[in-house]
Amino acid sequence: MPVWIDGGPRRSRRSRAVRAALVTVLPALVIGGVLTGYEAVSDPALVDDSAPGDAVAPGSAGGHGRGMSQLGAFGYAKQGWNVQQILDRYYPGTTIGAVHTGLPITVRLTDQNRLDVLAPAGGLIAGKSLAPGQAVSIEGTTATVRAGCGGQVLGTLEVPDGTVNPPSPNQSLPADQVLRFCGSNAGYRGSLLVRDGKVLNVVGIEDYVRSVVPVESSPGWADQGGSAALQAQAIAARSYALVRGAERGDTFDDTQASQVYGGLDREDPRTDAAVASTTGLVMAKEGRVYETEYGASRIDDPSGP
Repeated sequence: MPVWIDGGPRRSRRSRAVRAALVTVLPALVIGGVLTGYEAVSDPALVDDSAPGDAVAPGSAGGHGRGMSQLGAFGYAKQGWNVQQILDRYYPGTTIGAVHTGLPITVRLTDQNRLDVLAPAGGLIAGKSLAPGQAVSIEGTTATVRAGCGGQVLGTLEVPDGTVNPPSPNQSLPADQVLRFCGSNAGYRGSLLVRDGKVLNVVGIEDYVRSVVPVESSPGWADQGGSAALQAQAIAARSYALVRGAERGDTFDDTQASQVYGGLDREDPRTDAAVASTTGLVMAKEGRVYETEYGASRIDDPSGP
């Protein structure tokens, strides 16, 4: 049974403990205060842990009441709390650490049932280069290359791994170099592949978090004094991804059963700034990245996860 991010059942304590024990210590993990500026604040019991009704995170339905309350974090941020104060509030006994974030996340794209993509700036498939503007569709292990979406067929080739790669493996590619699905024009950073009938996106953690934060929270919070809440969301999303996806190799999906993920087109400059300002930062406990549950609940649960 998966841990749900925004509503739904939770993993049992025993199962969660077993999973935590299987997470290896990342060599670059640094335990200690990374963000500075911790100052005394009012008693949390005296701070309203809710947010205005029009500030509900998109798609939220009240949350599960464990870990960080996204709306509560927003409320604290508006009252001047910084990101470390917010995270200390919801994840007691943890600290902020730094990790190497080169590991990829594999995400199932639940709305996609066929791999048919355009490579605007070119790409790679089965060791061969795609020219800018060419499109590729894959059926089984056979790839058909066309002169653009719906264009003339240029040839076919065998693709045992079913993968189409962008022109560079680096994270934060310019938007005009990202692969896009024919038809919907939906763009996704990283590589796209088909496996066992499922369309998957293999994406670097920072690029993944860059898309999770604006969907799980609201970019508009940055305009209302809530930037620290977006930073807290970035750190929580990155921590969860490292424990569940990158280090263990689990496949996520793009819904609330993992973390909601919207690809390139859901990114926003305001949440991009929150992600960039927290690059590589995670919550850690006893030398391990901590599994950070969170939800949209207005109820403040000071006991934490």
